[in-house]
Amino acid sequence: MVNFKKIFSSKKSLTNYSLNYDFESIKIPSKKPSCIAVFTGGNAPKPKMCSKFLADFIPPDYVIGADSGIETLGVFRKYFRKMDFTPDAILGDMDSLKNKKLLKEFSKKAALEKFNPYKDFTDTELALILASKLRGPDSTVILTGGSGARVDHFMGIFDLFSSHIAPDFWLTESQVLILLRQDKTIKLLPEHADSPISILRTTESNTKGYLITKGLEWECDKFRKAGLPSISNVISQKNFKSKIPVEITAKDGDFIVVCDYDCVIV
Repeated sequence: MVNFKKIFSSKKSLTNYSLNYDFESIKIPSKKPSCIAVFTGGNAPKPKMCSKFLADFIPPDYVIGADSGIETLGVFRKYFRKMDFTPDAILGDMDSLKNKKLLKEFSKKAALEKFNPYKDFTDTELALILASKLRGPDSTVILTGGSGARVDHFMGIFDLFSSHIAPDFWLTESQVLILLRQDKTIKLLPEHADSPISILRTTESNTKGYLITKGLEWECDKFRKAGLPSISNVISQKNFKSKIPVEITAKDGDFIVVCDYDCVIV
C-alpha cells in the first residue's frame, strides 16, 4: 500500500486554500500602475496579431513574467522595440522555462521570486495575485499566454474569471477574452462581418445574470438562459455597413466576451 502521508509530509499543506500570497522579494510600488501586463507559459498570440487590439494599452506601466511566460515576453519585447516591455517582476518555479539565459538577462533589473514546484498556486495564479496587489480602481490587467494543449491549464485560468484576481483581458493564441463586469457596457466594432462574437458565463454560476445587446445578428432575446448565452454570434449587417459598434451590457452578474483581434473596443 502506498503511504501518501509519507510522500507528501515534506510538502506544504493545501488546506485553507485561498488566492492570496505575500511576496517577500518584490517591492510593491506606492503609485498604482494604470496597465499591468502579465505573461505566462503556454501558447500565446503573435505580437503582430494583437498589436492593433493592444494599441490603447501599451506600453504597460508594470510587466510581470511567470515562468516560461518570459519567453513570450521576450518575443513581445523584440516586436515592440520602441516600447518598454522589460519585466519589473519575475516569478514561478521555472520548471517549464527552456531559455535560461532570459532569466539571467531579465533578473538584472527585475525583482525575482522563485517557488518550489510543490506549491499551492500555479505560476499564472501567482502572477495574477501580484497584479491584484498592484492594481488600483482604474488599473487594467492584461494576461497573455496560457492557451494550448493542456485543457486543465486553460480551464484553470478560465476559472479565475470568477475570482478577485481575474484579469480584464486574456490574450490567447487566436482570440481575446474580455471580462465584462456587472452593470458595465462594452462596444465592439469588428473589421470583418463574419468575425465571431461569443458571450460566456463565468464558472461561478450557470444561470446568473442577463445581457442587453444592440447590433448583433442574434440579439439578447434569443440568448440561452443557462450555460453559454451566445456562441459564434456576429455583428448585424446593418451595423457593419454603417460602422456602428455592437453594444453589450451585463446585468446581475459578470460575463466574458470572446472575439477576434480584429475587433476594436470603441
